[in-house]
Amino acid sequence: MQLTTPPAPVDVAALFPELAGQGRTTVRLHPRRGAPAVTDSSMGGPLLWPADEAWPYCEASQHADPSGLWGGVAMVPVLQIYARDAPELPFPAGADLCQVLWCPVTHQPDHVPVLQAVWRDSRLVAKVLTKAPEPMESEEEYLPSPCVLSPERVREYPSAWVLPAKLDKKIVEWSMSSQNPEKWSYQYHLSTAPGTKVGGWVDWIQDPISMECDRGHEMSHLLTIASWEHDGEPCKRWTPLEEQHRLGPYQVSELLEPANIMIGDAGSMYVFTCLECPDRPVETVSQCS
Repeated sequence: MQLTTPPAPVDVAALFPELAGQGRTTVRLHPRRGAPAVTDSSMGGPLLWPADEAWPYCEASQHADPSGLWGGVAMVPVLQIYARDAPELPFPAGADLCQVLWCPVTHQPDHVPVLQAVWRDSRLVAKVLTKAPEPMESEEEYLPSPCVLSPERVREYPSAWVLPAKLDKKIVEWSMSSQNPEKWSYQYHLSTAPGTKVGGWVDWIQDPISMECDRGHEMSHLLTIASWEHDGEPCKRWTPLEEQHRLGPYQVSELLEPANIMIGDAGSMYVFTCLECPDRPVETVSQCS
């Protein structure tokens, strides 16, 4: 089912000319419980993985038993995105598939899973792995429920966290004035789209962080993996039109937490990539409220 975000209730770029030219397009992935196949873009679904290619394992020292004889945890699928569904992803030359996995265990010092991204040409996968290895160690909140995706392009504006102080003050004053009778919040309703998404602005929960790759290049926001599609306040704007009838005083958990994951305290993992490095290395930052 195609999901549709309601139109913005306020044209913030017209209201605040300082935002002109800062609009970006993000792809809201809208994961919803389902039974995706390896040929589908999905969250927590099976991957189009070559049968003759080694499955990735996390070899962090924290996984070793006291005897030191075992030290590896099979990574689990988080996202699989085909270029046909999100061509906005910066696929390396010849690639049309992005596969994201993580180790389903909290890692120190950031208290989040370790993530790995794989870029591949799906046309070169002749024989597909029928069953992925199961991790010998895992935490339930890092085992995504299988979800199908409904990619949707939405226009968004930078988070209040990254606005110049003068503009931020101007917006706050407007939000509390009689010019805003519906009490729309720039941060929650008019800026960055929440939830799991591709590209666009980062929906920062705390102070923004600038990312660089190992070669010193500035990295770009690749995608966000979110615990929640949205929380209580943003649902006023970001709940798809097709699902608004299902929301009430107690929101439907499958809409609020479609993949049944939890990053920290209902946080998000922001995945960055280097557009200057041909292999598209990735780094992550996680934040929670």
